[in-house]
Amino acid sequence: MHPRFEASLSIGDVTFRVVSDDRRLAPAADGRLRPFLADNRRADVEVRARWTDVAAEPSGNVLFGSGLPWQLVRSGDEFVFTFQSATLGSVPYKTARFNPTFTSGDVQVYRPHFDHQSSDAVDPLGYPLDELLTIHVLSQGKGVEVHGCAFLDPAGRAYVFAGQSGAGKSTFSRLWIDHPGVRLLSDERVIVRTDRHPIAVYGTPWHGDAMLVSPLSGELAGVFFLHHAATHAVVPTGGALAAAQLLACSFLPFHSAKAVERTMAAVEQATRAAPCYDLWFAPDASIIDVLTRHLWAPPGRSSE
Repeated sequence: MHPRFEASLSIGDVTFRVVSDDRRLAPAADGRLRPFLADNRRADVEVRARWTDVAAEPSGNVLFGSGLPWQLVRSGDEFVFTFQSATLGSVPYKTARFNPTFTSGDVQVYRPHFDHQSSDAVDPLGYPLDELLTIHVLSQGKGVEVHGCAFLDPAGRAYVFAGQSGAGKSTFSRLWIDHPGVRLLSDERVIVRTDRHPIAVYGTPWHGDAMLVSPLSGELAGVFFLHHAATHAVVPTGGALAAAQLLACSFLPFHSAKAVERTMAAVEQATRAAPCYDLWFAPDASIIDVLTRHLWAPPGRSSE
């Protein structure tokens, strides 16, 4: 009997357990993932990882193609991801098959691509598979991944600052690094769990230029939409406009109409549950004073 090696990761309170008969295929506890290693709690997603010497040729209906990095195919009842790299040639270096609810799957790593790799470990969930799985699990009615940064205030409440690429998420996050009492969750991507009461925000391992990651979480207390400006302004928003802005910053499984509908419902739920604002800001530290007055003013007292 082959020895059994396993490791678990928890991202946004979605727990992945990887099992393999080769220690080399247990997820590597590198700097990015180490804070997200989990104990032997119940897993949301069970993954079997193994080597293969046969090049994958998945057949079925192509649901999504991102170009070279990855492709998603529907093969019978299974969803099949294939991953390629320009440095490794045209043969996929990894293939991952999952059931319709993404609770169980099999990852095959193409051995010839890694025979001469210097590292002792090959992470079968290595990016972007870890993020793709998280997005699909969340789309089952659990929540949404948001393109945004976030922090916890001194009371442990979470504020999300959503924005597309170039909106200033990493710049904004760096301004808060040394602020006392504030704990940064991410400078790039966060998870909002709408199946929690109250709704919760989690950090992720998928960082931006500021390289900020954290497994911490907190109750959703506010959503801000980042905009560049010459002067600072905090302008309340809400309703359909807020939902549309958050949806534009969300990660959607576009191949599935039902999954998109569930994700849209999560976005609407989040923007109904917490106050939303347009945040117009210049990239300097004075925005900290503006926001701390706005967010942490005593009840009944104006923040301006």
